[in-house]
Parts: sequence; structure tokens; C-alpha cells
Amino acid sequence: MNNEPKFSELKKGDKAEIIGYNTGDSQYKSKLLSMGLVRGVVLRVLQVAPLGDPVEVSVLSYRLSLRKQEANVLKLRRV
Repeated sequence: MNNEPKFSELKKGDKAEIIGYNTGDSQYKSKLLSMGLVRGVVLRVLQVAPLGDPVEVSVLSYRLSLRKQEANVLKLRRV
């Protein structure tokens, strides 16, 4: 099992800590930061849409639906 998966590799029930950001579209990074997806935050996958996108996650005390393409900017570590 990969200990540092891409967001798109996470399955329902998986937990991961944000450890940084991949180089890529800074617009996506800014959007994720504004939603509270900062380094050190743990997220949990709640649901995956039938066609695989978007993915609903629980982060802090709220839920978000994220597109895999945008969320792959996140560097993650399984917890």
C-alpha cells in the first residue's frame, strides 16, 4: 500500500493527512487553501460518486465535495 497516495487513489473510508502541495496549477492550490485544506489537516473519504468523481470528504467539522483533478494538487500521507 502506498503511504503517500494521490487523492484520486483514496477509497471510501480512507484517512489521509495533508503534508504539502504538488507543483501544478496554483489556482487549484489557492482554492483548496481557502476551503481549509492546509498542511496538517486530516481528511476522511465519505463517498465516491458512481462515476468516481467528485469525492465527498470530511475535513475539520464540515464536508466537502472535491474534483479529483483539483484535489490531486494535495500531497497526502495515509493515517
